[in-house]
Amino acid sequence: MDAASDPSLRHLRVFEMVSRLQGVRKAADAVHMSQPAVTQAITKLESQVGATLFERRSKGTYLSPEGEIFVARIRLMFAQIEEALGAFGVASTKVRSLAMVAERITRPQIRGLSAIADGRSFADAARKIGISQASLHRAARELERNLGKPLFHNTASGVITTRGGAELARRLSLAMREIEWGVEEIQAAAGVRGGQLRIGALPLAGSFLLAPVINEITRMFPDVQVQVRTGDGALLARSLQLGDIDFVVGMVRASVDPAEIEQEELVSSPYVVVARRGHPLTRKSRLSLSDLERYEWIAPMAGAARRAAFDELFNTMKRKPSANVETYTLSTIRLLLEDSDRLALLSRFEFEYEKGAGVLTALPILPIQKEHAVGVSRRVKWTPTALHLTFLDLVRRHAAKIAAQNAPKRKAA
Repeated sequence: MDAASDPSLRHLRVFEMVSRLQGVRKAADAVHMSQPAVTQAITKLESQVGATLFERRSKGTYLSPEGEIFVARIRLMFAQIEEALGAFGVASTKVRSLAMVAERITRPQIRGLSAIADGRSFADAARKIGISQASLHRAARELERNLGKPLFHNTASGVITTRGGAELARRLSLAMREIEWGVEEIQAAAGVRGGQLRIGALPLAGSFLLAPVINEITRMFPDVQVQVRTGDGALLARSLQLGDIDFVVGMVRASVDPAEIEQEELVSSPYVVVARRGHPLTRKSRLSLSDLERYEWIAPMAGAARRAAFDELFNTMKRKPSANVETYTLSTIRLLLEDSDRLALLSRFEFEYEKGAGVLTALPILPIQKEHAVGVSRRVKWTPTALHLTFLDLVRRHAAKIAAQNAPKRKAA
């Protein structure tokens, strides 16, 4: 659903009112519109959604099965808008409730606020959403007056959103996603095995967990559109908060805000010290920390989940070795180790993945007690669609399979 065909919030309010009062006339009185205008609004909305939302009978107008699906999402959307306004500091008074403030907000105002928050200037924002600067400025100032709180401030580079304004833009944009998910759920109920799945993949996740899940879900949902973004943990966590992605799959991180992001640990893996095949240390049957001190190391990047275990290992050494190269890219680590006597710290999963190239070997040292966990992250207070729930189930099942394959084997009695 593109911007040109997006349902207006006014039409969505009319739809919700008709569904609640079960009649066009009652809804028309409640929203101060004529009955023909209400009927026209519903007809246009049904065309935009691609489904019949009501069943018209002599005793009233009742939601169809598709309407029941859609109204649940729309009510979630309106609840999130009011919650966002409350968090922004819009006060509810005897003469003006949050619901009344929300009723005056329009779709173009939300789109404009989000574009300004994402861009560097009003000109950039106007180009992004395809309207004139004058129209964008008018919509932005109307929203600001309605809320009764400043959304923008002047800087040397131009007008930008305040910190509170940027957070409001994020939360309102997330609320708008409920419309898209409602349409996807209607299509799923009609047998369309599609929808959009936006996934963030931290290093390693795509190699050993995410790829088989994507292969399976695309077989189950032939019309699904899957987008996979890669990046560091902080970047993907921000994209998750913004609603640009639905899940992050990869190493569980301690630095995320549990009030915003829920992390589910799925499988853990110990760390191993690795080197090239034929490395001098491979000739020993058991190594000590002093053996590891004599060689250069490849360090994980600061902020990487592996970095804490690396630092802890180095802190136990009497003479800290050199580690003048930092990277979290597995292919780079493998190439650096292949042509040198450097050492590196990898998770067992990473090592098993790279071992297939026949270049690396795990050194015989006592297990490093600290382990890392791989899991899936999603936004708190989010209602996933059936597609999202299926993806989540597949991730859990594949993680359980990997955990079983890597569990220590019991020796026969």
